[in-house]
Amino acid sequence: MQVFPNQLSDILKEGMKPIYVTGGSETVLEEEASREILVAAQADGIEDHEVFRLDAGSSRGRAKKMEWGGIFDELAETSLFGTRKLVEVRMRTSAFEDSAVSAFETHASEQASNVLLVRLAGLDYRDKRKKWYGQLRSSKHIVLIAVDELNRDHSIEWLQSKSTSLGLKLTKQAAEKLSDYCEGNLLAARQELDKLQLVLDEGATIDVDDIDLSDASNADMLEVIDAVFNGNAAQITRKLDALSHQGRSSSRNELGILNMVTQVLTLAHSKLMDPKTTLPGYQRRRVDALINRHGQAGIEKLLIECSQFNSMFLGMARGDTAKLLRSLLFAVAGVQGSNLEKHYEWRVIDRTIN
Repeated sequence: MQVFPNQLSDILKEGMKPIYVTGGSETVLEEEASREILVAAQADGIEDHEVFRLDAGSSRGRAKKMEWGGIFDELAETSLFGTRKLVEVRMRTSAFEDSAVSAFETHASEQASNVLLVRLAGLDYRDKRKKWYGQLRSSKHIVLIAVDELNRDHSIEWLQSKSTSLGLKLTKQAAEKLSDYCEGNLLAARQELDKLQLVLDEGATIDVDDIDLSDASNADMLEVIDAVFNGNAAQITRKLDALSHQGRSSSRNELGILNMVTQVLTLAHSKLMDPKTTLPGYQRRRVDALINRHGQAGIEKLLIECSQFNSMFLGMARGDTAKLLRSLLFAVAGVQGSNLEKHYEWRVIDRTIN
């Protein structure tokens, strides 16, 4: 059974199917569909999540069958604690054998307790002409989610839906401007929405005048963040200097950068506390870099320092925000130790009631 990404939510409400297959040219939509399936599986009582990676393109036929056979054995096994599980298979190609799809059908008809999620790396018009693709489409037990590039109208609809899920309201005119600016690149568009979410209040309406995409500070802020997670001190310095010479409010830039850094640190901490935590695809590399660079204790210390830095925007402390932000970013980048408490002048709050 083939469904489109915007139909997946309704299909999942009907209950979990034994097998899901995702793939297509639009990686952002594929990632969102896979995450939606994982969330639905957890809500359905599935507690275990195991991931396998297959390189079908570099294996001979016999090896392929052995690999799939091992995955089906894994699906058939009962967890040590008797819990249900979702087995995720990430493939480096979109190649399938007809026999593999037949094996899917056999597995699905024999057991429906555990769930298989197969994520294909791409899916083009040539794949759609093959027998196995037709088998997937016609199967009653397999849900195929093909995620192709969106046309302009659908891109605008996706942007408005995405903004709603972030607690914002994006007008149609603003969505059109953002879609045209990003030229259909959903990843770039989503990063712009994430950035707006960090600097706007929940429930805020984003009109066309609120999207100042020509402002160079937008690009510089993102490049600061990239430099931080790449551990590039020189690039951090250059981009912070560029931001300081622009007309836009320095406090707004600083708060925006702080919020973006805090968001990734929070994701990294969540991943350490629960390895099953699902991460946005474009944040995985950053989270992995933080975990490898700082570990749990280091990340927790940095989160505390982000909170301390944020206290200045709440009027609870004084300090040289530009200097402190640079010190914090160097610490996150792993190129300089930081102890921001030494640089704060804490404001005494009089709580006396006269």
